[in-house]
Amino acid sequence: MPRAISYKGEIITELSDGEDWVVVGDKIIIAKSIDPALSQEITVPEGDIEGLVEVWRGGA
Repeated sequence: MPRAISYKGEIITELSDGEDWVVVGDKIIIAKSIDPALSQEITVPEGDIEGLVEVWRGGA
């Protein structure tokens, strides 16, 4: 199922199957559960973690 992280209605990154995300400080950490060593960091926009949501992407 396609998923993305949205900030105030704007998509900031898309998640692949098996990827999970967590906010640590002012960063979003995205990692695959099968290999956490393959992770990426994204700076939280304006440090506003309250503005982040995970959304479903796709049609019916």
